[in-house]
Amino acid sequence: MAVQVLQATDIRKTYGKKAALDGVNFDLNKGEIHSLLGPNGAGKTTLIKIMSTLLTKDSGTVNILGYDLDRDENHIRHILGYVGQDTERSAYARLTPVENLRFFGALRGLTKDEIDEKIYHYADLLDFNGNLDKQFMHLSGGQKQAVIIMRALLHDPPIIFLDEPTKGLDPLIAMKIRKFLVKFAMEEGKSMLLTSHILSEVDEVSNRVSLIHHGKLPITGTSEELKLAVGAQEFIELKMEGLPESTREKISTLDQVINNVEKEGWISYGLSDLFEGTEAIIKVLRNDNVKVGFRQHSVTLEDAFIHHIGVLDEGFDS
Repeated sequence: MAVQVLQATDIRKTYGKKAALDGVNFDLNKGEIHSLLGPNGAGKTTLIKIMSTLLTKDSGTVNILGYDLDRDENHIRHILGYVGQDTERSAYARLTPVENLRFFGALRGLTKDEIDEKIYHYADLLDFNGNLDKQFMHLSGGQKQAVIIMRALLHDPPIIFLDEPTKGLDPLIAMKIRKFLVKFAMEEGKSMLLTSHILSEVDEVSNRVSLIHHGKLPITGTSEELKLAVGAQEFIELKMEGLPESTREKISTLDQVINNVEKEGWISYGLSDLFEGTEAIIKVLRNDNVKVGFRQHSVTLEDAFIHHIGVLDEGFDS
C-alpha cells in the first residue's frame, strides 16, 4: 500500500488577475517519482516553489511528512532537497564543487567527514570525480547541474523537488542525470517531485504523471494509464499539404479512426486497429489519387495530454 509523504489540497495562487494555480490537488508517495507535465507557463514552477517554501500561496493546505506548510516552514526546509532552474546562481562561481559542497553542507550542520563521504559517493554515481577540483564557473551546463543535484542531496532528505532538472542540457548528460535519479529513488527509497515539459523524460522516469494546464491539475495516473485512456492503438499521420478536405473527411469517418488532431502541418489519425486502419486509409488515398507524406507513431504522452486536456499549447519537447 502506498504511503503518502506529501499532500497538497486546493492550492491557489494568483499574479494580479491571472490565476497561476486554480485549486490544485497533488500528492507524493514514498519512493516514487511523480512528475508534473505541462507546457511552459502551466503552473509547474509556481506549485513546486510553494511546496518548497520559496513562494507564498494564496490559499489551500500542504502537509509534508506530518508538517504543515503554514506552521512548520523551518522543519519542512530541513527535510526537503530542492533543485531549481537557476543553476548559475546556485553556487559560488570561483569555488570548486568540493568547496561549494563543503560550504553548503556546513550550513546544514554536517561535519566535513560527513560531507566528503556524500560528495564522493554522489560523484561516483554521476561519473563526476574528474571535475571536483575545477572552478564552478569553468564547468559545463551539465556538470554545474550535477553539482546542484549533489548539493540538494547532501543532508540526505527524504523528499527531493526537481524543477526542470535537465532543461537545456546536452542529451547525453540529460540521460545520465535521469538514470541517476531513477536509480537513486529506487535504491535509497527517496520520493521525488519532478517538473518537466519534456515528454520523453517524464515517460522514462515517472511512476505517476499529473497533467497540468492553465493552473489546473485534472488528471493523474501512470504513464501507461494515461496513454491507454486515449483509446487508440497507434496513430497514422498524413502531411496536410496536398491533402484535399474531401479526402480528410472520408478518412475521419472510417470505422477504425477514433480521432484526429492537426499539428505542425500534419494531421494525426488515432486508430483502433493499426493494420485494418492503415489499409483503409491507404485505400481512400488511392481511390482519391492522393499522394502525401505518410508516417506512423505509437501513442505518446503528448497524445494523452491532447486527449485529457483537449488542447496542446506550445512549449512541449518530444
